[in-house]
Amino acid sequence: MKTHERDQMEAAMRDMAKLLSSYRKQLLKEGFSTLEAMMLVTAYQATLLTGGNKS
Repeated sequence: MKTHERDQMEAAMRDMAKLLSSYRKQLLKEGFSTLEAMMLVTAYQATLLTGGNKS
């Protein structure tokens, strides 16, 4: 993997982490339990990474 490709991947992962953290905080603010919020965040992350494909 080339340096610029690795840098782009790291930037994307950092952005994803910020997005997921924000989503989790919002879910907790809206009254979801910690477990429910983490389950929803995990499902959202899986959807983002797989493009919605379950296979």
